[in-house]
Amino acid sequence: MSKVGLKLTDNQRFLLRNVSIIVLGLFINQLLQTLGSIVLARLLDDPVRFGEVNLLLQIFGMVALFLNVGFNSSLVYTFSTNAEEAIHRKFRVALAGSTFFGVVVSVAMCILAPVLAASYGIAELKGALMLSSVTLFFNSIVNIGVASFSGNRDFRTQAFFMVVMTTFSTAAMIMGVLVPFHDLLWGVSLWTGIGSALTAAFICWKVARVHRPRWRGAVRLAEMKDMMKYGVPMWAGNIAKAFQQPFLVMMIGSISVVAVGQLANASRITGFIGIITWAFMIVTLPFVAESAHNPKESSRRGTLCIRYNNLILYPLTAAICIFPDEINGFLFGSGYTTPESATYIRLLALGVFFSSVGRLGGNILAGIGKTKANFWVMILAGIIVIALVPVLVKVDAVWAVWVYTASWAVSAFVMIYFFFVEGFSPDWWKAYGQPFVPTAVMTALILIGRLSEAWLPYFVVVGVISLLALTMRIESKKGLTIRSIRLHR
Repeated sequence: MSKVGLKLTDNQRFLLRNVSIIVLGLFINQLLQTLGSIVLARLLDDPVRFGEVNLLLQIFGMVALFLNVGFNSSLVYTFSTNAEEAIHRKFRVALAGSTFFGVVVSVAMCILAPVLAASYGIAELKGALMLSSVTLFFNSIVNIGVASFSGNRDFRTQAFFMVVMTTFSTAAMIMGVLVPFHDLLWGVSLWTGIGSALTAAFICWKVARVHRPRWRGAVRLAEMKDMMKYGVPMWAGNIAKAFQQPFLVMMIGSISVVAVGQLANASRITGFIGIITWAFMIVTLPFVAESAHNPKESSRRGTLCIRYNNLILYPLTAAICIFPDEINGFLFGSGYTTPESATYIRLLALGVFFSSVGRLGGNILAGIGKTKANFWVMILAGIIVIALVPVLVKVDAVWAVWVYTASWAVSAFVMIYFFFVEGFSPDWWKAYGQPFVPTAVMTALILIGRLSEAWLPYFVVVGVISLLALTMRIESKKGLTIRSIRLHR
């Protein structure tokens, strides 16, 4: 008998170690958010009020997308390619630019607050959104601080920051219910602002201690434009990507507040698979950027990122699509389990799966200095959602969610097209095809087991064992060969 073992290269160890750190941080984040929603749902015990709080959070999240104007992405790239320049000049420029646009977005939030409150018929929403402008200002500072550690490949510190931020925001949401200020929505906004101010102070202290950047000095417009030239396509693309789900929730909220709560629960559940690609995106940009001047090595690293992302994402997506009711009922209670909620969960899970192609692909291309693909791919998906959802939501909310999923499927094919246009050539079989084999076997076994409920647990166990065994098998057979190089930090 031959002995099966795994021998990892430097690249594989670096990628898996740091993605694991980020995944752990993002998992804790998602867990805190989900627990916060569970506590909120049970404290309120009112689907209407629960939907109103989620509507406030979705609007705030949508507006927050406009922060930073790409300065954070540009700072990550600069740290990866020229750390000395980043510390001496670029950090100061990025912080100044991000803070300026943070003020602009905060003022815009205050101006739009009365309009949004009137459109939803919720008077308290006006003051709550105005209070949220404070949080936007401090978040613009926080994002630059976090980017400096991401670009420096200090992913442990970055993950810690993410957990701190989520802890404060989740606690603020619960405090808004327990210790309201004027009204439930006002209380949530006020406590969130306090949490963001504390987070900004802590991160600035950490940046000063670790990086020792030059806080004072000239901020040249030419340098700011240069950073925006790289970062704006990433920023605009991310807006188009992240704008879609809040927009979908807002449109559905115009016809049913209860459906908003169901969709929010679905996004919490599918968020657990979204963190996989998110983690790879965070690590991929500086990982690929380090070899930006070596096309072959960039291709190897990009293939490695896609492959391991899919090895994890494929089975998790399949599991959520097979057991939506069981997961939803366990987390939020049987009262939130409906046929519509199961459909929402399945469609959002598939949407996250398709979006991973464009999201991760965009960061890979950004790592070699090409950010336009990320912009056009995300814009295309956004246009489809904005054009069709307002029409179809009046017919059936489920149809609107179908459009959301379909838009990401289209974007996935467009990103593959851009791979060819930009000259990035991954190993397609090892990146996308081979990782699907273990998941296909697991899914088939579980679906067979569902034919007989009594035997289902046994088939689930066998399916999971088969998944792990086949995954180890294709890796031990050198499913992907990466030339080992030493990483410089």
